[in-house]
Amino acid sequence: GIDNFRDTDSDGDGVDDADEPVGDIDSDGVDNVLDSDSDNDKISDNHDSCPFDALNDADEDGVCDGVDSCLDDAANDGDNDGLCDGVDSCLNDAANDADSDFVCDSMES
Repeated sequence: GIDNFRDTDSDGDGVDDADEPVGDIDSDGVDNVLDSDSDNDKISDNHDSCPFDALNDADEDGVCDGVDSCLDDAANDGDNDGLCDGVDSCLNDAANDADSDFVCDSMES
């Protein structure tokens, strides 16, 4: 093996030590750089799409649930207006209906 001070992936989980959160996020007594399952979700970090988020990615949208503003909405927020696409009446229109006339701003001239 490689000495830990030279090894850039000390726990062999596929995540570079520099990219692992400092400390022990799952409080199991093993520092993240040495822990092969940093979030203690029973999925090894090298197979876990969200290795530092025990909730993982329930809606399979590629955004870990710990930071996903649109849980259970795989479409998320395509126009970045703060409304999840599943409830956004003005999809792909970040301004939405700024003048409250029930017409999406992208449709107004």
